[in-house]
Amino acid sequence: MAKQKMSPEKKIKLIYCGELILIAIIFIVIATLDITRVLHIRDWVLIAFNWITLFGGMWIIADFIWTLVSPKKRAKNSLLDKILLLPVGLFLIVFDIICFSKNIQKSDVTYDFRLYMMVSAFYYVAAVYVFEGIYHYKYPIPMMKIAIQEAEEEEKMKLAQKEETKTPEETPEVVESKTEKEMKD
Repeated sequence: MAKQKMSPEKKIKLIYCGELILIAIIFIVIATLDITRVLHIRDWVLIAFNWITLFGGMWIIADFIWTLVSPKKRAKNSLLDKILLLPVGLFLIVFDIICFSKNIQKSDVTYDFRLYMMVSAFYYVAAVYVFEGIYHYKYPIPMMKIAIQEAEEEEKMKLAQKEETKTPEETPEVVESKTEKEMKD
């Protein structure tokens, strides 16, 4: 029985959407480990994490503005993806400013505030990525459409090259006559 070859479109969609869902699973696992206090986070990690998320929040907003302003970037990206991440970008900036002003330490009472706020942000990002993974399987982003077209063109070229390089012995008629001869013998 011959295997059915998966189309380039389906491969690309599965890989891209699978990556989005895998990222969502990672966010869910980290958030769950954090909320159950399995992760033992040191104070310096909290400060480093706040700096990283502060710049991450700024990047989310800057990327959204860049997508709105640049026609070239807008042609390749989904505006829906950028809009869905905007609330978490704004949240991270405000949250990090609060954390820096309060100087939240692990032993501090406000540590629970930090814990629940970050976990909720992680679950939100996970929900967005799960949605995007499902949504973009049905409605691919423009960049994925371009990749699909390139992959299909490449596959057509490979098939054309394969047809050109076939020797007369490999043509279907010759193979068919060989099998008929073998059956008669």
